[in-house]
Amino acid sequence: MITVAPTRSICWLFQVFLFILLYGSTSGLVQAQVNDGKMSFATGMDVSHAYFFRGIKQERGGFISQPYADMSLDIYSDDDGQGLSGVSFTLGQWNSLHSGPTGAAGPAENVGVWYESDFYTGFTLTIDNWEAAITYTSYMSPNDTFGTTQELSLGLSMDDSTLLESFALSPHILLAIETSGGADGGASEGVYLEVGVEPGLDIIDGTATVAFPVTLGVSLSNYYENGIAEDLLGHFNDGIGFYSVGALVSMPLPVSEDFGSWELTGGFHLLSLGGYLESLNDGDQVQAIGSFGVSIGY
Repeated sequence: MITVAPTRSICWLFQVFLFILLYGSTSGLVQAQVNDGKMSFATGMDVSHAYFFRGIKQERGGFISQPYADMSLDIYSDDDGQGLSGVSFTLGQWNSLHSGPTGAAGPAENVGVWYESDFYTGFTLTIDNWEAAITYTSYMSPNDTFGTTQELSLGLSMDDSTLLESFALSPHILLAIETSGGADGGASEGVYLEVGVEPGLDIIDGTATVAFPVTLGVSLSNYYENGIAEDLLGHFNDGIGFYSVGALVSMPLPVSEDFGSWELTGGFHLLSLGGYLESLNDGDQVQAIGSFGVSIGY
């Protein structure tokens, strides 16, 4: 088996993705049809200098590349009716490749930079301007940096972009229940709760969108189980995980619709960590994370 140097393999992946971006922009080279069928596809890649999962530090050194792809099948749709207007099934995979210590120094040398590979599948129900999703996810580490964690999550989000012209709050809530393993590396499966909003508005005459996501993540049971605090009643679990605020700018790329919908996104998030997560982050309570990405939907 051939082992590729970590930095070289990530640069190669980025060059391939950049080639696809430039190639797709030259419309007319390939004849394709706009997707109006029952199946849709999405792919993309984000790059960053740090990766935190629900406030838990994964890596904050080197170059981080996170490619992903998924497929959705439209099982039921009724745009003319009230109430339930759609049911879809999704199957996807997400990855995180690191040139830093968690990639280069991973126990499984033959896969080096491949720190994380997640498999997810589930169903989404659309009811008026609400979406309810149930998703199974398996979080795996090809280079054996961490053990596999499996979870079942329930999510609810609202698309309120039609209520106010060029502005939306986009609230969401997520409940994740670990069925095997633990994201914090603890001995027990945990339950995680997340609530957030993402106020956004159109700018530059509607050619771009700016959003300001705000997120709170907490443990309902053993999710941040090693975060112990003390009060007058004794020891208890520190349920506060993190607060997050950020700013993101998104704009479509000038690619023919025959090749899908292309979008460029860039921005930053500012994390404020609870006591236990702060200790995992080398004692730093605040962490700033910048990111840049390209996505394609078809």
